[in-house]
Amino acid sequence: MSATNSRIKAILAIAVAVLFSYGCGGGAGSAIVLLAEGVGSGGTGLGIVQGIGVLTGFGSLIVDGVRRDESMATYMSEEDHAMATVIAPTGARLGQRLEYAYGPDGALTSALFSPELVGTVTAVNASGITVLGTAVTANADPGSGPVTSLIGYATPESIQVGDRVAVYGLIRVDAQRGSSLQATLIVRKSEGSGIRLTGYVQQLNAATGVFMIGSNTISIGSAIVTPAGASLRDDQLVTVWSDTPPIGDAITAASIRIKWPPQESGDRALSGLVSSYASAASFKVLNVTVDARSATIEPAGAALGDGRYVTVAGLFDAAANKLNATKVTIYSPAAGRAVELHGTVLNFVSTSSFTVRGVVIDASMATFSGGTAGDLGNNVFVEVVGAVKNNVVLASTVTLKSGDLMHLPMNSVLDVEGTIESYDPRTGAYSLRLQSGQSISGNINAGAFYEEGNAADLAVGKSVTFRSVLGSGSMMTSVVRFSPPGAGSSTSGPTDGIPAHLEGVVYKVTDSSFMVNGITVQINGVPIQGAGMMGLRQGQHVRVDVVSSGGKFLATAIRMGGS
Repeated sequence: MSATNSRIKAILAIAVAVLFSYGCGGGAGSAIVLLAEGVGSGGTGLGIVQGIGVLTGFGSLIVDGVRRDESMATYMSEEDHAMATVIAPTGARLGQRLEYAYGPDGALTSALFSPELVGTVTAVNASGITVLGTAVTANADPGSGPVTSLIGYATPESIQVGDRVAVYGLIRVDAQRGSSLQATLIVRKSEGSGIRLTGYVQQLNAATGVFMIGSNTISIGSAIVTPAGASLRDDQLVTVWSDTPPIGDAITAASIRIKWPPQESGDRALSGLVSSYASAASFKVLNVTVDARSATIEPAGAALGDGRYVTVAGLFDAAANKLNATKVTIYSPAAGRAVELHGTVLNFVSTSSFTVRGVVIDASMATFSGGTAGDLGNNVFVEVVGAVKNNVVLASTVTLKSGDLMHLPMNSVLDVEGTIESYDPRTGAYSLRLQSGQSISGNINAGAFYEEGNAADLAVGKSVTFRSVLGSGSMMTSVVRFSPPGAGSSTSGPTDGIPAHLEGVVYKVTDSSFMVNGITVQINGVPIQGAGMMGLRQGQHVRVDVVSSGGKFLATAIRMGGS
């Protein structure tokens, strides 16, 4: 069987358990999926390698520093639903914990983004926050694992009691089996209901149908347990969803998914914090015993030990809950180089505020190659290396690539904005004129996602942003986002009287201003379209047109919505 056929069959396997679908902005429906054995559930499935790790960059997806082709991957998320929901590729975010599968060629076939916690902050102190009885700490030291990213907050100190958050991170277990979380991403949630708690099963009582995760008592009741046919037991890593808030420390489960260990043996790649370290022959990652006596350790000379963030790869023995590692990679990025991003610039304001693959970049102190800082602008393809600092990546180097996007390497992922010049609804073929004057051609995939409109809105003259993968001389477009009438844009950022279009998650909201993508926007008396009775709130996604005037950014239009 060819690698391509393996990838296609793996993607099809994800769809066999689809329960139902519902509209997603008028485009391809989001599907709520019961994870079948072998698809994000730890099983061997079609023989592809499965793993769990942290998203540390884009270009395609970079998982724990390893770059993997994402052009044929299916994306799913458990952030807002009991069951995994198929999402647009634009939904991937830096710092997310993910369960993934890849074929013999190393290319991803699926990626499931699953937060460890979703719920309300109940306590804030100098060391961190508490969510669902779990202590959460932010990490600023790349030597201890991926640095914590923030969405909807300026700093960890901005988090307040009562905030609803989603937290992705690394579970720490103490000698008393209590758990805490070292966050890799904290997302401010402006709305939603339901809670998610991830941890190790303890004190399972099959007769009463209850078990413990940390200080929480989980009632199984009529909860759906996946994978189908699997049985709960102590020390499994599970994620629990409840449709109702906890009563004290009591949680009634609606669904329980066993994340690790898998039921079947096979090739695995696990990333996590080392615990119970005795020697290279015996330590644990995600509560799985690892024997690394015969493994290659990278980087050479790096020391293993409790608390080190590692990726272990090898053959997993399900009966023994043991992984015989062939390779152990100790996370140790060079200073200022923990994050790598490849993509096109959007939301350009200045060298200190633009986005690549949805990540906010500050390149004001970066070294440039392939061009100068003056060459930056929307639709310019760049490679950025840098480090996370709260809600922004501080770039250390920026490399500008060829101005002709069609001459980039195959499978490059591009976010481009422009105006539709031609469109054939029968075939999906289009031509798009960019702000630079360049025209690019491509095809809109049959299963494309649509935002702020639907397929019927595709027409000559429409302003759009496309997420595409570069094929053989044309673009394969999977996400279409329409720009509302009157949305302004410029290639090189706002200047006095000339508008620019920005979008992102707001924070530091006041009656007169808010922050987005690292800049302060003055509301300027502009009505906020779609805000409703509650008005603009922290953590909401906005699309805003601004002009620069007297050193300030004044809004000319503000619209709610987006991913």
